Amino acid sequence: MKRTKMVAVVAAAAMVGALASSGVAGARVRTDARGVTSDTITVGGLTDSQQPEAAAGAKAALDAANDSGGVNGRKFDYLGGNDDKGDVSQSLALGKKLVQQDGVLAVVPVVTPAGASAAQFFEQQKVPFFGWGINTGFYDNQYGFGFTGALFPPAPTDAGATWGALIDQLLKANGDPKGAKGKSAAVITDDNDSGKAGAVVIGASAKYAGMKVPYQKSSVPAPPATVGDYSPYVNDIMTANNGKPVDVAFLVLAFANVLGLSKALLAAGFTGVLTNAVAYDSRVVGATKGQTVFPQFSVPESAPDNANMQKVVDTLEKYLPSDQAITQGVLAGYFSADFFVKAVKRAGKNLTPQSLQKAAAKMTYQIKDVVGPTPYPDGFKYGTPCGSLVQSDGTAYSVAVKYACFTNISVKTLKPIPQK
Repeated sequence: MKRTKMVAVVAAAAMVGALASSGVAGARVRTDARGVTSDTITVGGLTDSQQPEAAAGAKAALDAANDSGGVNGRKFDYLGGNDDKGDVSQSLALGKKLVQQDGVLAVVPVVTPAGASAAQFFEQQKVPFFGWGINTGFYDNQYGFGFTGALFPPAPTDAGATWGALIDQLLKANGDPKGAKGKSAAVITDDNDSGKAGAVVIGASAKYAGMKVPYQKSSVPAPPATVGDYSPYVNDIMTANNGKPVDVAFLVLAFANVLGLSKALLAAGFTGVLTNAVAYDSRVVGATKGQTVFPQFSVPESAPDNANMQKVVDTLEKYLPSDQAITQGVLAGYFSADFFVKAVKRAGKNLTPQSLQKAAAKMTYQIKDVVGPTPYPDGFKYGTPCGSLVQSDGTAYSVAVKYACFTNISVKTLKPIPQK
């Protein structure tokens, strides 16, 4: 290299360094790591139309981290969520955009049942992603970090005993000394990969609690498809127990299908326990009167007796938009981003996708009495067997069963699975 060219290169480098150290606006020194500069960390999310507010929950956690000074001199530049509309091909396209065009360090949160293909793409490109493991792409994916682990293996061999155990506690609290033992249950899910895996997992949970499961099907069209007539599914559930209704109906469905099918079941005279995993939302509390919802974490209604949950509520109320309620989606986004921030801290100053992955893969994510513990690397293959039950009285939710942890079980043998 000629001396004049070398001098120019050295001078340019010195100028960049001087600009960065002097605090000149817009001066950012890029590292070799995608999405990382000397003072910023770029991330973006992937959600679906059922819970797009997960992005708001993630932003609240990242804003709180920024206001606390960021991590190792860097603050988070959040590009917002990307709604895949529940469409698998759109989810993959949005995932590719986040990596190839937006250049994110990580994808936060990933909260979509349609995200399995995107999750596989992230692994191929070595892009860490943090979210709610409600699609099969989290399973055995070394770059996928669910705050409650990998919930849905493509071919389920294990299950969390949680939901069935919580229903058992609910029945006992309501005066039935036998609880779930001997009760009949129906498990109905959307007709997609997550639903098919969920049917097996939730069916095993019900059986482990002592229920018989005469009806276990993945038969309801998943969004973006719509269901005009729920009567065939209602008839199945109302006659599944030797021509009679089952005692417990597990609706492992998307938000719209939960509302549609539960309304139709109640209109048909269903009087058993009607339970789902998505309808914890103040906007529909009237429509879910008498129903129970299974969140895999504590909820704001537990805050008066749960100091750690109160801290989460306080943060969300400070940073969420004034018109945004604290929904299950918001909480899922918040926990996803909280896990991510803690992993960034663990990764240290030399932040790269690889160092972030390495750090997260050895962590146990937990907010005591709120969510977790979710240990990694076990979390790549197992879901966290914890949760609570909330119930609607038509005007508000209340905690029906407090947050607790149980065990993971073998789908085939229904015996507990030893974990580290």
